[in-house]
Amino acid sequence: MHVGGTESDQRALEAILRNAGFASVRSLTSAESLPEILAQRVDLVVIDLMQPSRDVLALMRAAATAKGEDLPVPVIVTAPLEAQERITACLKRGADDYLVTPLDPEHPELVVRRLEHAVVRHNVVPSARKALDETQRITIASAPLPVAIRPPSGNDDQSFIHRFIPREFLEKLDRKSFADVKLGDHVEHEMTVFFSDIRDFTHLSESMNPAQNFSFLTSYLRNVTPIIRKNGGFVDKYLGDGVMALFAGAAIDAVRASVELLHQLKEYNLGRRVAGYVPIKVGMGLHRGKLMLGTIGAEDQMQTTVIADSVNVASRIEGMTKTFGVNLLLSSTVVDGLPTGHPFRLRGLGAVTAKGKSQSTEIFECFDNDPPELIAHKSLTAPQFARGMEEFRKGQLLTAGRIFARIAEMEKHDSVAVYFRDRCSLSVVRERGGGAWDGVEHLEVK
Repeated sequence: MHVGGTESDQRALEAILRNAGFASVRSLTSAESLPEILAQRVDLVVIDLMQPSRDVLALMRAAATAKGEDLPVPVIVTAPLEAQERITACLKRGADDYLVTPLDPEHPELVVRRLEHAVVRHNVVPSARKALDETQRITIASAPLPVAIRPPSGNDDQSFIHRFIPREFLEKLDRKSFADVKLGDHVEHEMTVFFSDIRDFTHLSESMNPAQNFSFLTSYLRNVTPIIRKNGGFVDKYLGDGVMALFAGAAIDAVRASVELLHQLKEYNLGRRVAGYVPIKVGMGLHRGKLMLGTIGAEDQMQTTVIADSVNVASRIEGMTKTFGVNLLLSSTVVDGLPTGHPFRLRGLGAVTAKGKSQSTEIFECFDNDPPELIAHKSLTAPQFARGMEEFRKGQLLTAGRIFARIAEMEKHDSVAVYFRDRCSLSVVRERGGGAWDGVEHLEVK
């Protein structure tokens, strides 16, 4: 239930909540909302503070007086950041949390998760609420407006928490529940880090209004997340149109998940074509290494996170898919972890160094999801491509260029062969200068 607020803000917020799976969302005036609150026919109330403050405080005072000291349902207040005094006054009178307006349409999960936290904190027994308040608060950079909702039925408090804190994260920290997690908890593990990103999402999003953007991302991510989980991984972060996931098991789990995701994307794009929408393209990068899982922030403002150079490397590798024009790139640490006789089609692209990195990384293209004719071409020309890479790494760029040119001439859609052909051209060689050649391709990828 939301109380007050502009019509446009209400519509935007309702779209976010409905896309997140909340069953009932209603907008009421202050007078209409009091009976609903007292009867506890709603699970959460969001009150806009930019309506007359006496109405807001009177509503909260009437609700608290009728039911004792505490408000009968969790209350979140919303207002612009400059209205700090109003926000503080309501928090002192029993409001559970606040959201800053205007709504940030790029990050709906920041809204949804904070609302879920309020429901969980309010409904646990009083003796446990203080512990939850100290460990569960989520920082929100920019959020919305008035709301009040009924979460999907059948979920207990732990189920709510695990909607935004992966169970696997708690298991790695050796904690049974998030209430047991302390600031600064950390543990080191070796994992495969997965990054994915939708190509040209900025251009795509410009053709949609905010509600359509939320609907699209929700639909897309619902196709992605189950495949990651099925293959033994878990999503660490949703990064707008991107995903960061972790695989604690064998490297093959992450590769298998990536190949399945790209196959699922083909099915998803068929549906988009039928509906008259433009198909989307996705790039994915994998790297395996040691990383640190833990909690950072402050006692009253904490979040789980992963810190390691291997995370940065995986992100850079995903960015390289744009440079090479491919869907999936793996580092050598992932390939080295694959069992002998694995089923994946791989092609070595040599050593590369991304912008800001001093150490090079060996990368491999996985082309299992290419069109059949392109798979056949890459498989047939694998020996020639490998010889071209060998000449390239030795600095025999003229010879390497001829090899790559022949491969590219056979199939114009072999974007990697085209890339290395062009990198061996005289103009590019002159740009590199006459210094010693280290056999490493230096890319301007952040």
